[in-house]
Amino acid sequence: MVLVKQIMTKNPVKVEASKTVREVINLMAERKLGSLLVCKGEDVVGILEEADIIRKLLGKDLNPYVTKVEEVMSTPFLIDQEKTDNEASDMMFQNHVRHLAVTADSKIIGIISMYDLIRPVYGGKSFWT
Repeated sequence: MVLVKQIMTKNPVKVEASKTVREVINLMAERKLGSLLVCKGEDVVGILEEADIIRKLLGKDLNPYVTKVEEVMSTPFLIDQEKTDNEASDMMFQNHVRHLAVTADSKIIGIISMYDLIRPVYGGKSFWT
């Protein structure tokens, strides 16, 4: 069993909610990101996944050059860093999401993705540690 804190991405990329989706798509492509946190000032107000861009932007034929990230972001589903990989997988499945915001003491400290959950474990030792 692996804990979320062992496999999460620490210090996730954050963007301002007022940025355009086009600006953020460039950032996601450059850094090979499937999601990022959306902020207003210091407060995390959402998460933007690739699926949000497809369903909420392209699916509704919105213009990425003028549409703000906050218009297509999702509310992040939160999971505590001490939960297991199985609990994270179940939460993703039940909520039809591919990323969860990881918390410690009610503060978002990372992101865990479906990809993080499928990395192998070799010889009883975690691939991540």
